[in-house]
Amino acid sequence: MAVSRAWVRRMPWALALVVGSWQGLAWGQLPQPRLTSLSRVGGRVGESIETTIRGADLEGAERLWFDHDAITGVRVKDGVFRVTARPDAPLGCHDVRVVGKYGVSNPRTFVVGDRPETAEIEPNNTPDRANALEIGAVMNGEINAATDVDLFTFTARRGQRLFVDLEAERIESRLDATVRLLDPAGSEIAESRDVHGADPFLDVVIPADGRYLLKVHDAIYGGAPEYAYRLTVHEGPYLDAIVPSAAAAAGGTGRFRVIGRRLGPSATIEPALSTGGPAIEILDDMIALSSENLIDGAGPARLFAPSSAFSRRGFEVAFARAVSTGGPAWLTRPIFVAATTLPVDVEREPNDPDHPQRVTPPCDVSGSFHPAGDVDLYQFQGRKGDIWWIEGKAEQMGSSADPSIVVQRAGAKGALPADLARADDTPDQGLAARFNTQTVDPRLRWQVPEDGLYQVEISDLYGSQRGHPRLTYRLIIRKEEPDFDLVLTPYAPAPNGSATVRAGGRELAAIAVIRRDGFAGPIRVEGRSLPAGVHMDPVVIAANQSIAPVVFEADARAPAGLGVVQLAGRSRYGDRKNELAFVPRAAMLGPDLSRPAIAGLMTGPPNNNAPSFAEARVVRGFVLGVLADPAPLALAASPRRVVAAQGSRIELDLKVARQAGFTEAVAVSAADLPPNMPPAASTIAKTDAAGSIALFVPRNVPTGIYSFSLRAAGPYPFSKDPAAKTKPNINLAEPSNPVELVVRPAPLSLAVKNGGGTIKLSGSLEIEATITRQNGAQGPATLHVTAPKTLGLTALSLVVPADKSTARLTLRAAKDAPLGAAAGVYVSASIAVRGETIEVDEPLPLSVAK
Repeated sequence: MAVSRAWVRRMPWALALVVGSWQGLAWGQLPQPRLTSLSRVGGRVGESIETTIRGADLEGAERLWFDHDAITGVRVKDGVFRVTARPDAPLGCHDVRVVGKYGVSNPRTFVVGDRPETAEIEPNNTPDRANALEIGAVMNGEINAATDVDLFTFTARRGQRLFVDLEAERIESRLDATVRLLDPAGSEIAESRDVHGADPFLDVVIPADGRYLLKVHDAIYGGAPEYAYRLTVHEGPYLDAIVPSAAAAAGGTGRFRVIGRRLGPSATIEPALSTGGPAIEILDDMIALSSENLIDGAGPARLFAPSSAFSRRGFEVAFARAVSTGGPAWLTRPIFVAATTLPVDVEREPNDPDHPQRVTPPCDVSGSFHPAGDVDLYQFQGRKGDIWWIEGKAEQMGSSADPSIVVQRAGAKGALPADLARADDTPDQGLAARFNTQTVDPRLRWQVPEDGLYQVEISDLYGSQRGHPRLTYRLIIRKEEPDFDLVLTPYAPAPNGSATVRAGGRELAAIAVIRRDGFAGPIRVEGRSLPAGVHMDPVVIAANQSIAPVVFEADARAPAGLGVVQLAGRSRYGDRKNELAFVPRAAMLGPDLSRPAIAGLMTGPPNNNAPSFAEARVVRGFVLGVLADPAPLALAASPRRVVAAQGSRIELDLKVARQAGFTEAVAVSAADLPPNMPPAASTIAKTDAAGSIALFVPRNVPTGIYSFSLRAAGPYPFSKDPAAKTKPNINLAEPSNPVELVVRPAPLSLAVKNGGGTIKLSGSLEIEATITRQNGAQGPATLHVTAPKTLGLTALSLVVPADKSTARLTLRAAKDAPLGAAAGVYVSASIAVRGETIEVDEPLPLSVAK
């Protein structure tokens, strides 16, 4: 079973981040706006509300930015904004960010609804102070401190059927809510939690006329401003499910079965769907799905999308039906219907072990776990050697089901089937806490061992305790299709990160790949749309790698503002075999695919028991802020593209630009390096504007194309008060431009016989070296010694003829050579490849003595 998101949400936020290679990286400490909560997280379309922002570095907040221009946020006073949703604003979840003096903040969720809205008034934690709640309206509230309990009162009549729906997890809140309903005598008549994920839901028939009390609190009585919620008590309609759960990607009008409650006079009660409570109804209806309204990770959607739902692509279907005489026809919360290119089928009960349902792969089958103990079985004819991907999708499309699958060889009549393969949760794909994609949904790759009849058994992990029509799933059996998705995230792996670049400076982000069906090739990522005055160099996510750095660079005169960044990646690029940079099988693997990058964000701290897991979500656009204030430090590395052989060293030239009061030495380090490549560091003195850094590419670095960047760091005096007489130092850290490193197979292998030794002042040392030509290299090679000039070590280079492999170099030490270990000394061999010189290097351990 995957890590519980609700459990993670209850953890203290003061946990140390444990994020692999990024731990301990001293990142820039200039202020960066961080929005942690809003006092009001929703409003009604066509109306305005006021909300207060909370967070850090929000000084000078001038406006709120929303993902749709029909929603605006205008400053009323410090920290308070008036939010207006025009009548044409789309309903549902939106991203809101703060724009201010220090740039743009991370997003938080703001909901635009169609019902009347109000806000909780504190204190309301005792019955005599309970807030009045209007049936059919939305109450915005928050459990704002530990032990806080919110009470609401409403009047209802005997026999009235009401739905109590509280949204918290579904709108990015940390609240794990419990709802309790008390009758006029103060006795509890209903209680709920963890129905829609961690959110509660009640379906009650009022037993008597009177005043009823609703109590809302956190499951463990925690509380903070981030524990917001939206509470609605209404008469319906209410949707549980829509069947099938998938439809043709091209859209069109199709027949669906709507399952829910109080769906109107055309609906019929279905006794088989009863769960022991009030009746559940069905309504067969024609529903039009427009391909123009197709939802995917790169665009707006009404439903909140956690990182496990990054692959959602489909339609959001809502239902409107007036249920009271003269009452308004409110829209229900939508149900997600996936877009598919596979033939769609639906579950037909009974489909248990005694009555398996026959299907024909490839197929996309919609089903549900109902009643409790339900186990569904689907049989198909298999042909030896066929490869099928078999998936159970539930969490990814918003269902609370936790499916597992077992592939079996169907037994003869009366015989038990034989288990062949099984799958439960799908783990994260190596993106760690930055954008965790693990899900409780199962998937497996299975090859048919021989012709015959096979079956897939699918069941809910908690099936012995529950069963309900809303526990929907899709069983997908499909052919293998290697593919990938891209996710663009802030670079620093911390909750609620954001991105702002200063004029003349750079800002770092991370582009991550989610590989599917065995796709392992490299991906070249380029910018499609950037804010004015900002540009980026293309970067490569290397074969079998997960993440590469993206560097946004602002011109010195870039205008202040913000923009939504759009990137795209291609899996096939370049085919110039005559170039030195060509690496066999490294530039063209798999199909020619182009995919846009969606935006993602870490929203909670890592789980200290499972550091690779932290809450994250899909963001409606990667927003980059641009400040006109100059960047205090900028680092440039050249060349921007380097071709190196396995077993060679490279040297990059560095230039630093200091301004806005930065005057100190700059420490330079290399990050995001290819696997097995050792770290490197260099220092540029405070009196210098240029330097260099040497890196070594060991023989065990896989061939391919990589992107990495350097980091420049140093102390910088800074205060939020520009007139401050003294300003404390912060540890400022800035990225360089990306460097593309092409690692190609070494044309030579080099062995040094004596492996170094000791050389005396004014003395000499003979070095025997053996080269082996490989990977098609031919012709003469050149041997020489590479050493820093300050060591006073020299050796004449020599040519090893094409028919020879061994030679001796004579190394000499100057009379004033510094004593002790001599660092950075290499024996080097080079040979021409396609008209250009490729070099390999072997470290030479050496010391200088009197």
